[in-house]
Amino acid sequence: MPRDLPRATVLESLRLAATIVPPGLPHLTGGRDPLRSRALLAELEARYGGRPVLVRGLRGPALLIISKRDALRVLSEEGEFAQGVEQRPFGLPTDVLRPTFIDIAREEAGELTSGVVDHDRLNARWQRVARRCVYGDGAADDLELTRLLTDLTRAGRWRDRRRQDLLSGRYDARILDHLRRAEPGSLAGLIAERPGVGRSRGLMQAAFWLMGLGVMSAGLMQTLALLAAHPAQRKSARRDADYLRACLREGLRLWPPVPALSRVTATRTDWYGTTLPAGTTVLVPIAAHQRSSRLPYANTFAPEIWLDGTAANEWWARPGCDGVHLTLAVGTAFLAGIVRAARPKPVGRLLSPHRPLPHTLNLSRLRVTMRPLRIHGAPSPAQN
Repeated sequence: MPRDLPRATVLESLRLAATIVPPGLPHLTGGRDPLRSRALLAELEARYGGRPVLVRGLRGPALLIISKRDALRVLSEEGEFAQGVEQRPFGLPTDVLRPTFIDIAREEAGELTSGVVDHDRLNARWQRVARRCVYGDGAADDLELTRLLTDLTRAGRWRDRRRQDLLSGRYDARILDHLRRAEPGSLAGLIAERPGVGRSRGLMQAAFWLMGLGVMSAGLMQTLALLAAHPAQRKSARRDADYLRACLREGLRLWPPVPALSRVTATRTDWYGTTLPAGTTVLVPIAAHQRSSRLPYANTFAPEIWLDGTAANEWWARPGCDGVHLTLAVGTAFLAGIVRAARPKPVGRLLSPHRPLPHTLNLSRLRVTMRPLRIHGAPSPAQN
């Protein structure tokens, strides 16, 4: 490990590993609090003047980015840093599918406008959206595909190589079946139309899209619960699609499904006099910055920051890639299909507009009751 950059102690590395996603894992491990690391990050920033810190890990050293300046360098995508191979898009013209995907999201959301909605129920519906968007209507009921992806991700977190290999073979075979259909109006259909795309590349892209869309279910449930607990914002969201999109972005800011961005150095890079070799993992802990104590809105539900330019001044609110924009559009349509047809009311007092929002949120405890909308001047369905 290079000796010129600050190095976290064994205890500091363990504390960081308990709160920040380990290198190589794309999403937050259940039960972890991505914000407990804020105090430690503040300590490291004060001790080392904001310089990056080398952290010990089971997969080798990783460079932990602390300052805004270094974060912008890593996220600039100017060639020094790269995403994993499976995450690199190859120019799919996904915009042509946006209207179709939005229709799918609205259709599936129609099943969530009555009764009690919890994360399990919402997630089951959203995973249908993800499967239909990526592989077409023929994959709508393929629950095994989603289950295999969940099990594969869990095996990766536990570094169970034998189980990973077993599940990966079954998962890839299932993906190939759907890719061969190349259903029109799906991402699989677009992949089939791209010349020179090999089987392995198509597999990785399709799997990555399904995972990327699928993980949005947590943000959708969080946002629905926030809207249920905040009547004024709910009314604005029902009337204005841009405001509803801002609400979704706020739900993702407060409890991000990906609390740390991971990059890999594509070339030898210099950091404050120390040269790191190509292939070094670089971590940017955006979750701690998104709810930093310096932000007056850190622990409140503030959709307005995404509309009035406030969030635009923060580096962690960068626009994102085409995949992010597409996922936000589909997610917004999904929420619109719920809140424009029914009124969510909170079950319990887990979230409240009258006190700071919690740093952690147990999805299994979130529940909302969907009630029919009352149209002014018209009797409610119960009165008919």
